Amino acid sequence: MAVNLKIYPERAREVGLHLWELYQKEGIFGHRELPDDAVKELLKSVGQEKALLIITFTTALDYMRNASELWKSSIETFKDGEVDWVFEPEEVAKRSKEELLNALLKHKLAKKKKRDLEIWHSISLTLFRKFDGSVRALFEAYDYDVERMFNDFTKKRKDDFPSLSGSKVFPHWIRSLSEKLSFPFKNIEKLPIPVDVHVARATFTTGCIRGKYSARSLNETLKRRVVEVWREGLKGTGIAPIQMFRPLWLLSKYGCRYRKNGERPKYPVCPAKGFCVDGKVLITASKVEIDT
Repeated sequence: MAVNLKIYPERAREVGLHLWELYQKEGIFGHRELPDDAVKELLKSVGQEKALLIITFTTALDYMRNASELWKSSIETFKDGEVDWVFEPEEVAKRSKEELLNALLKHKLAKKKKRDLEIWHSISLTLFRKFDGSVRALFEAYDYDVERMFNDFTKKRKDDFPSLSGSKVFPHWIRSLSEKLSFPFKNIEKLPIPVDVHVARATFTTGCIRGKYSARSLNETLKRRVVEVWREGLKGTGIAPIQMFRPLWLLSKYGCRYRKNGERPKYPVCPAKGFCVDGKVLITASKVEIDT
């Protein structure tokens, strides 16, 4: 169908500044944590290189699945001495794919067997053969310029880094790393916001994009508009688009997702109710209906 959607960057700027300030002070609905923050406790007891590998491999499988369950499985796998070798590219290179799959299945780290196996195996071999098994060496090869890295990954390195080379997963990966580890990333502010169901939903419910549209999924048409409105809206604010992922995700997770059939049960206590728009906003992985 025709796309009848209009972006409102100035509105996004106001929403962004409001949510960012609120998040810094008290969280969103009192919450600050994302599913990938579960790994923080583990990172205290491992070196930075190992931390890079854990976050990198786990984020590569973060698509179309429950993120909390994913990180729980990842942590359990790392703590299990029988299968923790999956986080070592050199060791993965020595093993058969069958061994790798069985190890990934033990704690349900792999859900989609064939795809998850290929993602993990391909990234492991690329890191081992080209970067001596080191994620740090990978970033050093790009002089920590994540904008250049993003452009290269999305255009030329999909076979070397499946999933991580995606337009949503790559900035999601860099966001997670930048929030948990200290690295001299350059041009991080130029990365697009990672767009998932929660980010898209919060963008529409706050009126940053309005109009009428329906689709069978959160498609590229919608994602491009979400990326655009936050890229334009946050210019000059000092807030990088990838930094807005957290407050928007929390706003949707604990507020906007309860919106249904015209009812907004979280509205009275919503920290962004001053921006909440009337109309229909239904965004799930399998259905989109917008009329605002």
